[in-house]
Amino acid sequence: MKTVFGIDVSSRKSNVCIMVNGRKVNDYAISNDMVGFNQLLDDLKQVTNPQIIFEATGVYSRRLQAFLDMHELRYVMMNPLEAKRKTKDDLHQNKTDKLDAMYLAKMQSEHPQRLAYVQSEEYQELMANNRIYEQASHDLITNKNRLHKAIQLTFPEIEHLMANPRGKNYWSIVLKFPHPNIVLETKEADIIDFLKSLSGIGEKRANDLAQRLIRLAKLA
Repeated sequence: MKTVFGIDVSSRKSNVCIMVNGRKVNDYAISNDMVGFNQLLDDLKQVTNPQIIFEATGVYSRRLQAFLDMHELRYVMMNPLEAKRKTKDDLHQNKTDKLDAMYLAKMQSEHPQRLAYVQSEEYQELMANNRIYEQASHDLITNKNRLHKAIQLTFPEIEHLMANPRGKNYWSIVLKFPHPNIVLETKEADIIDFLKSLSGIGEKRANDLAQRLIRLAKLA
């Protein structure tokens, strides 16, 4: 006997459709929390080797995925575009939540997908850290682009101050002198003292940078 649980995951709830040998026997909604997931688990425990299928819906489906992994239950996590492609000739156009859960169950009943093995905790942690790293890298690039556009409006010449306008010292100078008027209103000695306070900048380097910064401010 083949029992399939099709689960349509949304932000606050999930709709579950249970099919036995290709025939729907039950459907219901659960909350996306321990109460709802334990309700689902009670039904899963009644079945030998249940087949679970759901779409990957970002942060929403990760909660369900983590719960299934915790209980060492194998599942199929469909790419949403792939799921839509496979059901485009069905009644998927008349979309309701229950139909989504039903057609996921129907898909697994008629065209079984390979069940994923439970991911180890170490692998899950690596994947989570990788997602965080990729998001942080994306945010860094986005913010640097925004900063570049802002500097083009306030003090574009400052980008010619250093050979590599990217490092920590460069951004410290931009933070201190975001507008040419601030440079021109600051005493040269104070500019030099500030530059000497930065990592790796000595007396001569500070004097050269101060002179260049003042020239760029006058050009702006």
